Amino acid sequence: MPDPSRINFRLLHYFRVVAEEMNFTQAALRLNISQPPLSKHIKELESQLGVELFKRTTRTMALTLAGRTLFHNVEMLLDQAGHALNQAGHALNQVQQLGRGEAGHMVVGMVGTSVWGGLIPALKRFAGQTANVTWALNELTPSQQITALQKRHIDMGVWREAKEQVLPGLASQLLARENIALVLPQDHPLAQAESLPLAALRHEKFIVLPPHEASLGLYLHNLCLQQGFKPDIAYQVNEPQTLMALVAEGYGITLLPDSYGRIPWPGVRFCPLQQAPSADLYAIYHADSATPVVLAFLEMLRSASQGKPIQPS
Repeated sequence: MPDPSRINFRLLHYFRVVAEEMNFTQAALRLNISQPPLSKHIKELESQLGVELFKRTTRTMALTLAGRTLFHNVEMLLDQAGHALNQAGHALNQVQQLGRGEAGHMVVGMVGTSVWGGLIPALKRFAGQTANVTWALNELTPSQQITALQKRHIDMGVWREAKEQVLPGLASQLLARENIALVLPQDHPLAQAESLPLAALRHEKFIVLPPHEASLGLYLHNLCLQQGFKPDIAYQVNEPQTLMALVAEGYGITLLPDSYGRIPWPGVRFCPLQQAPSADLYAIYHADSATPVVLAFLEMLRSASQGKPIQPS
């Protein structure tokens, strides 16, 4: 019994064309090959099957019974093979897309303040360029993101000023540039200033976010210390929205990334700081084993920036 695994579908295609033309010369022209190799291929197929497919004389050529049977079935065989090859091609294309980061899923850990910065615009650009990529957001503190990255619960983290931190096994890349701004009540004596130095706030009451490790709250606290004063904290809250509400009611001032100024908060004014400290967003990822989707996202960031400052959209 012939081994089907040894049958070359190209040989079956050659056989079908010869059977349709009943002329090796015409079949060779149609197949764009020379006649001697075509005759050799047909003999190879006959040898594999162990039967004669054509009766040949010097003037005539005809299919044997075995040849007629094969010819009647070869169309179906080749159609099925073509369908299988198309399915295989589709599967291989999916694998290639996954390998290039053009398909797949990316779980992003992020700090809440990044939503108003450059994160969402960057993800929208990425989704527009890679239709088969999906992403999900998981709001976590920077410390929680580091743990989640180490446990592979997230594929990428996003927080501010990551370049200031030592992250063993992790790397960071700039995602969007942003500055810290002063947020104060509209009726505050300093509210009309065009800009203010951070040191001018040493006697103000502050409303702050928790100074957790690697958090925005800790970063802002340290900025005040660098200016020679410890912030006089009136209230500490967990959510920027609560912080803004307290500022609007006159309970103190605060510092936030200036992207929050795009939201029409009643009763507050965002005032630029002189020599404004940065609040740049960074993407944090596994230095040696980032997923293809993450690598594709990082490459998009690099291509978009072209060495220029990345501004949130």
